[in-house]
Amino acid sequence: MAFTLKGVAFGCVARGTLGVMGSFGAIGLMMGALVGAADAGPFQSKSSQGEWSRRHVDRAFVLPKGWLEVGMAVEHKNSQHYRGADGGLREQPEGMVWQHSKLWLELAQGFSPRTTLYARVPYVRSSLRPSTGSSITSMAMGDATAGVRFQPMASGLFDVAGSLELKVPSGVEWPEGSGGPGNTSSFLTGTGVTNLGGHVHAAVRAVGALKGSTSLGYVRKFPGVVGYVVQTDGFGNGVINPGDEWVSDSTIALNATDFAAVEVGALVRRFAVTKIGINGDGERVMEAVRHSEGTWLMGRVMVVIEPTEHWTVQAGATLDRLGGDSRPFAHLGLEEFSPQPGLQWLGRAVVRW
Repeated sequence: MAFTLKGVAFGCVARGTLGVMGSFGAIGLMMGALVGAADAGPFQSKSSQGEWSRRHVDRAFVLPKGWLEVGMAVEHKNSQHYRGADGGLREQPEGMVWQHSKLWLELAQGFSPRTTLYARVPYVRSSLRPSTGSSITSMAMGDATAGVRFQPMASGLFDVAGSLELKVPSGVEWPEGSGGPGNTSSFLTGTGVTNLGGHVHAAVRAVGALKGSTSLGYVRKFPGVVGYVVQTDGFGNGVINPGDEWVSDSTIALNATDFAAVEVGALVRRFAVTKIGINGDGERVMEAVRHSEGTWLMGRVMVVIEPTEHWTVQAGATLDRLGGDSRPFAHLGLEEFSPQPGLQWLGRAVVRW
């Protein structure tokens, strides 16, 4: 039996401008209405709330009890390369442009002095302008995540916490077209699979000045029936079994003043082999996707501005420094499985009360 991934066959390049603010306008207005309510009576500080640490480096892994955060984050990646089987950078054909952007809507609640509940929902825009032919653009919801973070002891010079995070499919994992540039009219904004991740977090600080933090997690990715896996020599329900992932994220944060901080960090992701196949005749037949495993390393720098305890504004960038083959799922636009190399700009605004 033979299996294939639907979609337009190309490497991948990402560059250009965001170009999605018009589509995000309605969401922005809704968020603005909620944020504007922060000054109303029901959203003011209450005596039952936990104490808020003024300096960024002094905060725990969890929100103080009773605090609510609503945020909006934007990501946009720039690149003029892809990575081959050896992980080396290679230039895309002249004139090919790939754009990938996300708008995240975020919510977090200090459920108790030791527990925070949170959720994030992305809106994704992917666009390809091939070297010849018409451009292809997709905009839709991406896979949402929800989680809980628990810190067993009060914050001090050394903190330890744990978290569980669940990612659920958006339902947007059925590409249009039968494959090839002339027959494809959309990209995927969701993976079609469920992830469950467990993470351990630790931090050490010099109070009021400096904090170093790190996390280590394992993400189990459950098999799922998806529309972008097809059997080329018969009929069967397409199944993908993504490789599980180890992830480590480390950050050093420095508070220059009470209201300004700088963060420098590194993210490491290690993917296992992904398999695709079918459910047919009472059994599941799977084959490995070549070069789908690999290790990615990304550096990050971020500036954090907090004029008051109710507002945070962040701006920064990430750049990949090491990676595996970025081609296996690039033609589907699936950054989770095949991260594309390049500079990614980040912006985030949070209001809390």
